[in-house]
Amino acid sequence: MMIVVLFFIIILIVHREQQNRDEEYERIRNYVPDIIIPSMDLVLNLTETRRSVKWDLVIRIPSDLPGYYTCLKGSFQTFILYQGVNIANSSLSYNLIPNWPQLLNTSSVAFEGDMDSVVVKDIMEDIKERRDMRFGTQLLFPDCRSGRTMNYTCDETALRFEPGSQRKAATFEKTSPVCHYIRP
Repeated sequence: MMIVVLFFIIILIVHREQQNRDEEYERIRNYVPDIIIPSMDLVLNLTETRRSVKWDLVIRIPSDLPGYYTCLKGSFQTFILYQGVNIANSSLSYNLIPNWPQLLNTSSVAFEGDMDSVVVKDIMEDIKERRDMRFGTQLLFPDCRSGRTMNYTCDETALRFEPGSQRKAATFEKTSPVCHYIRP
């Protein structure tokens, strides 16, 4: 009887260990590193005839992304979102070094004609009323594992206009927005 109980306990322990190994394997298999945007700047160009907005982004690529997840050479796209609406995008070719964290710089420009007039009006009201605005960012990288695209959605970024300026804004929060991989 004691041998049967001991045998049963051993089977339970082995089964639990196998479950832990399976869970750890799934966690590792599903892991994709986050990307950080350490810097985002905005410059408004307001003239009598047209308005445009230029974003400059610095994107920090973690050391474990190039080579395995993202191709070492390729191009990626950035999208700037205001209140959930895509108002600017850009593409950039890159060359990454494997196992090395890197910074990518990109710019996006949106002209008033490219944006919905309601969005332009909302942006201008935010500038006048609050002196800051919140933008979202989406990144698309080529996925070397599948040949498809890796879709990242980033935390919202708050941009505040410099004192005395209604044309130039930069991030002001202490933490940089983190971009999280969205599984297909």
